[in-house]
Amino acid sequence: MRFEIGLYIVYLLAGPALWILFSVGMAVSRRRMNLLKKRTPPLPEPFPHVTILIPAKDEGQRIAQCLASALGQDYPEFDVLAIDDRSGDQTGKIMDEMANANPRLKAIHVTDLPAGWTGKNHALHCGAGQARGQWLLFIDSDVILQPQALRATLTVAVGRRYDMLSLILKQETRGIWESVLVPIASAAFGSAYLLGLSNSQGNRLFFGNGQFMLIRRDAYDQIGGHEAVKSQYNEDMTLARMMKQAGLRPRMAWGIELGSVRMYDSLATIMRGWSRIFFGSSSGSPWRSLCVMAFILLGCYSAYAAAAWGLWRLLHSNEWIMGATWLAAAIIHWTMTTIQLGIIYRWMGTRPVYAAAFFVSGWFVMVILCRAVWMCLTRRVHWRGTRYSHRIELANPTKP
Repeated sequence: MRFEIGLYIVYLLAGPALWILFSVGMAVSRRRMNLLKKRTPPLPEPFPHVTILIPAKDEGQRIAQCLASALGQDYPEFDVLAIDDRSGDQTGKIMDEMANANPRLKAIHVTDLPAGWTGKNHALHCGAGQARGQWLLFIDSDVILQPQALRATLTVAVGRRYDMLSLILKQETRGIWESVLVPIASAAFGSAYLLGLSNSQGNRLFFGNGQFMLIRRDAYDQIGGHEAVKSQYNEDMTLARMMKQAGLRPRMAWGIELGSVRMYDSLATIMRGWSRIFFGSSSGSPWRSLCVMAFILLGCYSAYAAAAWGLWRLLHSNEWIMGATWLAAAIIHWTMTTIQLGIIYRWMGTRPVYAAAFFVSGWFVMVILCRAVWMCLTRRVHWRGTRYSHRIELANPTKP
């Protein structure tokens, strides 16, 4: 009995208590990221010029909608550079046709990929060389912006003297796999990097989201631009880290009302894409993925083990009080977990009811993390038709 009581205390600390700590951390993170809701002085005139850069590879079905949303910004001083990165479909043709119809838009065509570069980084490096904005806004080709997105974020960045402002966008999901997996994978990734705590100059924590990154041009050039991260698979995180190390002020904000993104459109792309994200953001180190796996097992699935043990004790022993104690703690633990996950799904713009499927979705996240660890061991990545196996390194590291 004494051993079981000790085991019960360990379960309370490793399960419910760990989840309570996680929930508090998520609430603090959300509050620190509400930068767009804080009072900020209006933009001073003359308005700074912004160049929006959009790289795309084989995005013929979505690029027109993305470009149209970028061109529809209600801000007066901006232009758009659309970068066709070796596409084999109609992406480049669509860019050219839209550029001919709108003087704000220019299409750039990249036909080769130099050794040691990833495709997106090389495309953005080529685009940045032709950008004339005082600020650069990098968005992915699967992002749809609201008309006020540029003005709202630039007002906050300039008014609060941020060097970079990156947004968490609404997750556009279609179908059960996207709806169930994408928000929870996003939450796991943000938790691994203590997302909300990165909004402080008093620590070395960092975070960046390449789906929407508004960067002051001077700061971008200071850290070496995309050439400094040319081998990175998740350049957004590395750029944020380098800015933090250089004493600059990168920030993350909650912006689901300003834009949406559909990251992946099938279970296979979800699994490959999120494995690459976990692998690339850690520069090939597996320890964050392993920590997230441990949290899922201890903080989440321990509730099911405790419930099973409590039920067995109720049915197969005379110590029903201990069995009921285990079962009650497991039910409370599961309820807390499901409620918090529902809140996370709602934050991401997805229906909270999908939280009830965590028993299944959590195992898929575990598979994603296992794939990421395997990629750390093999150093091989296959993404958007290109196979990579180069070393992940900084071309121009910035020292703290």
